[in-house]
Amino acid sequence: MNRIKATGLADKVMDAAQAAGLFKDGMVVGASGFTKSGDSKAVLAALAERAASEDIKITLITGASLGQDTDAKLASAHALQKRMPFQADPVLRRHINSGDVLFIDQHLSESVELLHNHYIPRLDIAVIEAALITEDGSIVPTTSVGNTVSFAAMAKQLIIEINTVVSEDVQGIHDIFLPEDYPRRTSIPVNVPEARIGRTTIPIDPARVAAIVYTNVQDSPADIVPPMRKPLLLPVTSLSFLKKKWRPAV
Repeated sequence: MNRIKATGLADKVMDAAQAAGLFKDGMVVGASGFTKSGDSKAVLAALAERAASEDIKITLITGASLGQDTDAKLASAHALQKRMPFQADPVLRRHINSGDVLFIDQHLSESVELLHNHYIPRLDIAVIEAALITEDGSIVPTTSVGNTVSFAAMAKQLIIEINTVVSEDVQGIHDIFLPEDYPRRTSIPVNVPEARIGRTTIPIDPARVAAIVYTNVQDSPADIVPPMRKPLLLPVTSLSFLKKKWRPAV
């Protein structure tokens, strides 16, 4: 419990299955994580278990792909109605290609702009991994930031996963900066490589914290495709363009 330094939040601690019970069919959900780093380790997996026996589908927005086979578990349980902006899971890909899951492939910065400009409905819940919650109620993220800052600012409810694998000493390495919304956005004041422009924690409204779940799980390792053992042989006709003499257009 020493990871929760803010008063009044200790009674929000529950297990992952209880937290998964907060989701309702049709909700728009944001989740931390950036290519298998700093993602949900327990709550989204518990939601997949619930969806395996219950008709519930969500729209899931992240920063990048998720680890722990989370996308695969959610897709296999038919828990996803829409998914954006990125994924790299073969199971989810099959569900997308079959039309079972609607998918928008775009840069994470484009997704969060749509969220800020209200082209995407407001998030009902954001699931955020943290190393700790500070005295002022703000979040110290673990191994990624991505779109988490915007999710934390805009979600109606927050589920915080405190991962005790990550040391509390991680506090201080992040530079949290949230630009203004258009049309009042100014330039990002990074003028030298060592510039620090934000704060080390993600500010939240403690009143919106609906659940806190403890985990002790490392980030997923990336799946590295083995190198090709045989050279790729191309037909001669596919190399015919090499014989042409390319000249600049006049």
